[in-house]
Amino acid sequence: VTAPPMEKDVDRQIELVREAIAKHPDAIILAASDYERMVPVCKEVTDAGILLVTVDSDVNYDGRRCFVGTDNVAIEAMSSVVNRNSDIKTSTVTTTGAVEIINLLDSRELEGGYTGSINLVQALRGEEPFQKEIPASSMLQAFGFVSWRLPVLTVAGSGIESYEDLRGKKMAFPDVGSASTEVLKIVLREAGVLDDVNIEYFTWSDGFSALKDGRVDACVGTWGNGVPPAGIIELLTVRDINILSLPPEVGAKIHEINPGIMAQDLTHAECNIIPEGDPRLSPVNAGVMIFHADVPEESVYEFTRACISNIEELGKITQDLKPLKDYVTSVCVEDVPFHPGAARALKEAGLWDDRFTVYGE
Repeated sequence: VTAPPMEKDVDRQIELVREAIAKHPDAIILAASDYERMVPVCKEVTDAGILLVTVDSDVNYDGRRCFVGTDNVAIEAMSSVVNRNSDIKTSTVTTTGAVEIINLLDSRELEGGYTGSINLVQALRGEEPFQKEIPASSMLQAFGFVSWRLPVLTVAGSGIESYEDLRGKKMAFPDVGSASTEVLKIVLREAGVLDDVNIEYFTWSDGFSALKDGRVDACVGTWGNGVPPAGIIELLTVRDINILSLPPEVGAKIHEINPGIMAQDLTHAECNIIPEGDPRLSPVNAGVMIFHADVPEESVYEFTRACISNIEELGKITQDLKPLKDYVTSVCVEDVPFHPGAARALKEAGLWDDRFTVYGE
């Protein structure tokens, strides 16, 4: 692992990449210092027959194998773009995730953050993992920014062709208490197989490795805005994988139980092992930006306006945000109102959906 003394020392990072190329490794993992200036040296990497994976910050080069980002990167990208393109100043803090963020907004220790769509409904109802009902005023929606499709993956030829075939099988789940785990438990319960599946908990990457190595019979996959993480790309490279399709009636039922859970198709364009014209219906959890009602309307307006007006700039930081306009309302929850400032910005941009309500109106 090498790094320039200063994060934005692009020239030094280019030198370090060339030094790495000279060592002829199998792969180079790069957190790029500059979206455009790193492109020529990245081409040198792939021209040398070396696998290139970018993490946290991407490059404008399709020759890399994949980009791996996190929700934190998306939030930091928004904060950076808002600071450059508005009169408000934002900063980010690290939390344990969506549940803590909602609780911190409710206690007024945070003004805004992101959460999972499933968590918005759980919080509003006071369902686990929340200890009480959280008022909608503590977590008003601003805009959605990501859709995580969560299909079940198995090894082809294993005899697992449907959710019903998971009975008696060992399945890798994400971390205990994660939103994705909560989604999949509801899915398996409504498919009628939850009590008959042997669940083991892994990190995402360890779960993919467990399926690859035969330690489990199935695992949960994840495609954020249609893009898989590096672990899935590797899994698809070394094993013949089958992606189960969610029964439509189960998809409808999980949305009825929790409107923050949806079902969407995963297509050939997003995963080339899926035949064209034969998509795989998958459970979905989504990421939504939220703000407390006490945050001034003008501040949330400026934050939302800066993000939706500078999507190209956001996409240069993380490709996950390139299709932002596709998700600003499509993944949001009808049960929770929008912040007036966010609603104003979305209406001005022609992105508002009349299915939703505005707090205080």
